[in-house]
Amino acid sequence: MATDIAGWEPRAKVLGEVLAVVFGAYLFASLMLAAVNPPLVDAGIVTPGGTDEYLAQFALQYAGFLLVTGWYALAVREEPLIPWRRPRPREIGLIVAGVVVLVGANNGITRLFAAADVAIGDNAAVTVGAGDPGYLLTMVGFSLLVVGPAEELLFRGVVQGRLRETWGVWPAILVATVLFGLSHASVSGGLAGVVAYMLTATLLGVLLGYLYERTENIVVPAVIHGVNNAVIFAWLYLGEIGVV
Repeated sequence: MATDIAGWEPRAKVLGEVLAVVFGAYLFASLMLAAVNPPLVDAGIVTPGGTDEYLAQFALQYAGFLLVTGWYALAVREEPLIPWRRPRPREIGLIVAGVVVLVGANNGITRLFAAADVAIGDNAAVTVGAGDPGYLLTMVGFSLLVVGPAEELLFRGVVQGRLRETWGVWPAILVATVLFGLSHASVSGGLAGVVAYMLTATLLGVLLGYLYERTENIVVPAVIHGVNNAVIFAWLYLGEIGVV
């Protein structure tokens, strides 16, 4: 019994640590938003309620994410916590395959929920762009350059990477993926829609976690994640301009 308790102590410590980092990232992002957004509005740099304000808010939130994630990744130990490098040819193939699978799975899961008469919740990042093709096109780039990398650095790089050291590979993937799913709870559409959205993110997160472990390169899931989100906004953009 004493051995079991001793074995759980480092696991509990690391779990508490990564939970604190995730909570801290969201808290710091909220504080940055509260501190910087009002002056931007007062100075006339962004329009209250306009899509430019939403873009500024997203940028501030993800800047907060990256600051906390980067600080922790550098402070937790001397050697790098999050491995990254230019993708090798095999990894490029996995990126292409991962994008195809992720986009296809996203579409398939959406259709399954629709067949069950459950509408997946709407993310505010999507709904605010209705009627504004310029915003949607900007979000294509934002997804590739900011959203994908920031969320993967936090959930796969920090959470999964740290948990792996004491929990093992698959427990780390599953815990990180559950936290990733829970982070997508702030959507509209009622309880069923919110649960469906979170479940979709959780299921897709398993693939991202697996590919991170297989390649040991955070660039791989970051690119796949970013491209998946970019495809969504690109499709909406094409719809707004009447192409599809």
